[in-house]
Amino acid sequence: MIPYDTPQAIITTIIPTYRRPKLLGRAIRSVLNQTYPHFKVCVYDNASGDETAEIVSEIAKHDSRVSYFCHKENIGLVNNFIYGMKHVETPFFSFLSDDDVLLPWFFEVVMRGFEKFPQAIFSAGETIPVSSNGKIINTPLSEWAREGYYAPPEGLFSMIGKNCPLWTAILFRKEIIENIGLLDQEIGYPMDLDYELRSAARFPFVIIKRPCAIFSVVADNSSIAHILGDEQFIKYGYLKIIKNLKENEFLPVDVRINATEKLVVWLREIFFWGGVMFIKENKIETAYNVAGALYSGLNSKKYAIALFTLAWFRHYFSLGYYVFVMLNKSRKLFIFNKKNTVASKELQKQYGYYAGFLNM
Repeated sequence: MIPYDTPQAIITTIIPTYRRPKLLGRAIRSVLNQTYPHFKVCVYDNASGDETAEIVSEIAKHDSRVSYFCHKENIGLVNNFIYGMKHVETPFFSFLSDDDVLLPWFFEVVMRGFEKFPQAIFSAGETIPVSSNGKIINTPLSEWAREGYYAPPEGLFSMIGKNCPLWTAILFRKEIIENIGLLDQEIGYPMDLDYELRSAARFPFVIIKRPCAIFSVVADNSSIAHILGDEQFIKYGYLKIIKNLKENEFLPVDVRINATEKLVVWLREIFFWGGVMFIKENKIETAYNVAGALYSGLNSKKYAIALFTLAWFRHYFSLGYYVFVMLNKSRKLFIFNKKNTVASKELQKQYGYYAGFLNM
């Protein structure tokens, strides 16, 4: 067994998992390949009942930094993340989904951020969303004004929008748990978005644009698919995110008002285009639920009526709907396709190399 007990680990990587043993093995190996060695990996199995335990055990035989815990029953995705947070004992921690991977220099790079800015509550590297066919979807941090230190409320306002950092490449100080608590289980899957917003509302953080992790996605619009991938969030979780920001006592009232307004505008866009995505996938009932949230919760009658009409049209007049889709695609082909193609090729050229880490 490789002796990594000295010096003591100062980083914990939490990996919740459920019935994805091969992908889990890849995720664990990506942590063990770090150039910064002072960490431990804690795997929390949501009662998979498959070969997950054996795969982790085999890896742990050769590296004492890996530990494994299996729940007696499935406690749900969010509660599994929360369970991992409750058991953090090191000064720093990170989250890693079992189908994502860290790039080898992640810990080394983000720890430098803490060394340069010791007041920061978290240090965030770039996470690159990659589709199953190796396509680079976007680079969330590339449009940030600068690298470096962001204090409230600048960091909060920079975060609200499509360029919110993905927490796959975020390293948190443990003090954040003591100061703002655990993940909010009422939110649903986008609990990470809420946690980052609550963190940025109270504390400074560091942004580093160097790629540090790969986020494995199944849809070309990773932001929408991630945020609207949970029925609980569509029904009421989004309202809790708004409430958490609106009632954040660490922000001045005028900042709270402005930040909440910006958040609502962003959520309206996400819900509308997410609803369109559900209609394309013929998930009409879900699209209706999204339209209802737009109408009653996000106060956007325009978006709600447009989405409801499109969903109704798709359900009852499918031929007419497909004609509409083809006409819309033709419009985009002539107006936007050249620009989008150039941007997509540039992303692939600049970041395509990193997709290869999914094959490790």
